[in-house]
Amino acid sequence: MRYLTAFVALAMLSPAANAATLTTLVNFNGQNGSRPAANLIFDISGNLFGTASEGGEFGQGAVFKLDTAGALMLFNFNARNGSAPFSGLVADASGNLFGTTDLGGAGNGAVFKLDTNGTLATIVNFNNQNGARPRANLITDASGNLFGTTPFGGAFGQGTIFKIDTTGAFTTIFNFGDASGIANGSGRSPFAGLLLDASGNLFGTTGGGGPFNSGTVFKFDTSGTRTDLVDFNSQNGASPVASLIADAAGNLFGTTREGGAFDSGTIFKLDTAGRITTLASFNGQNGRQPRANLIADSSGNLFGTTSLGGASGMGTVFKLDTFGSLTTLISFNGQTGQQPRASLISDASGNLFGTTFEGGEFGLGTIFRVSDAGFVVGGAAVPEPATWAMMLFGFGFVGSALRRQKWRKGAVAA
Repeated sequence: MRYLTAFVALAMLSPAANAATLTTLVNFNGQNGSRPAANLIFDISGNLFGTASEGGEFGQGAVFKLDTAGALMLFNFNARNGSAPFSGLVADASGNLFGTTDLGGAGNGAVFKLDTNGTLATIVNFNNQNGARPRANLITDASGNLFGTTPFGGAFGQGTIFKIDTTGAFTTIFNFGDASGIANGSGRSPFAGLLLDASGNLFGTTGGGGPFNSGTVFKFDTSGTRTDLVDFNSQNGASPVASLIADAAGNLFGTTREGGAFDSGTIFKLDTAGRITTLASFNGQNGRQPRANLIADSSGNLFGTTSLGGASGMGTVFKLDTFGSLTTLISFNGQTGQQPRASLISDASGNLFGTTFEGGEFGLGTIFRVSDAGFVVGGAAVPEPATWAMMLFGFGFVGSALRRQKWRKGAVAA
């Protein structure tokens, strides 16, 4: 399978071993947002964009931009247009931003568009029948159609897969569960986003369901058929809540929040023959409960975060090299942040950026940078993160477009 990729400007970097340095770029304080739970994205100018699930002017969360000068600017949700954005953002070729909110809108969350003039439009209001409380990133195909998941609601209350076409028409293309209200052996509650291959097939994970009620990896093909590729059984992982990534050969990689040898979560590989391999089991000391998808450098090393565990029990940034060695790069300690729930992103120099849900100066989360992590850039990065795959090539135009917006500036405490 060949997977859609995005343009990412990369330059060669020689990895530095065991010298990772953590820098806090933003301490959220409520007014400038709080409790960010989603990944960041870059524009071509190096500005970072993301969401805070709470805080802001109305206490309902915000979309933020952190520019290269360190200034943080916000768009504030007000409940009517959405509340609690737990998902990250995706951009189209014109620089418009799209995302989801867990609550608000008509009550069960919304899909929103923030255009380059700073105008927010609600594209979809979830009403439980068409899904409820979306928490995952959207993805786009080459035509600009949006795809996403809801972990709740739908025909059987077990979650949905949906599509929004370029005219704004909404379609529920799959309902998890059955008429009895149980998953009936299949997966349920997809908290994670989707991965799209070049043939139009969608791949994802469910947080529950399956024969062992520990979640699944599924494929939803272009004929509308859902197939479970993996049924997690606790030994090989349980409760995946993160999106998948894929390498050039079509192998899938992901994390489970629980299960594995120490019931603290796993990193897994699913090859094209359908064989699942546990690449690492977290044991608490080296991390616990990974909630975010992985990213990979051009050498095939995997990087990610755990929401708990590590030296202080408050989460980690880790590296899994191609030999299967798991290294804790950063252990958060509260002051430096706590509970990183989001995936990482790399810049052209190999620095890693992410968010923590709590901790920092005000206890309300941070934006951080990890330098000297040994992230090798240059060449064809594999596996390709699902979150990059949905950005398309056009996000490079966002920087200039957003400079024309009327953003509300918030304080940044570094």
